[in-house]
Amino acid sequence: MQIRTMPTNPTSDELVFDARENLQALEGSLKHVEVVNALDPEVLFAKAPGVSGWSAGEHAFHLILACDLSFRNAISLVKDSGRLIRDPEDRQDDKLAILADGNIPRGVATAPRFVQPPKKINLELLQALTREMQDTRGALAEDVAALEQAPRAIPHQLLGDLTAREWIRFARIHTEHHLAILNEVLHR
Repeated sequence: MQIRTMPTNPTSDELVFDARENLQALEGSLKHVEVVNALDPEVLFAKAPGVSGWSAGEHAFHLILACDLSFRNAISLVKDSGRLIRDPEDRQDDKLAILADGNIPRGVATAPRFVQPPKKINLELLQALTREMQDTRGALAEDVAALEQAPRAIPHQLLGDLTAREWIRFARIHTEHHLAILNEVLHR
């Protein structure tokens, strides 16, 4: 179970996500990305316009960049150090319900420029970044209590202020969202 408390219409104060479980799920998802990254480049970077404007490799690169941002935010919150850190004030219960549901609606949002894949992807860089995210995930898993005790927040562009455990939850569901699309692109 990903959520310890889950009322019918949860408010942000009632949502409590299990950082350990989300980090464990991310371990498997990142292993899947490693397998995808090992595909023949012609397959990895083939487009399937009926499914997505991005290739499987572009989805992989995007989700790795988003994991990196999410993990960095969680680490900053644990350290309570960074320019964007604040007390949670922009708590959008309707948007945070996406974290509770675990399902990001498709085609609703556009990825911010800083997490969009480059026009030409360096496969070695993608593979290295994926390994780095797995290492960072492992380091975060070594001190789950610190993630769960960090009370402050960093804003997400659409979801509002997220705590460290919520950034980890976002990383999980965002990764799973793009893995599903990536798999559809591969199996078109």
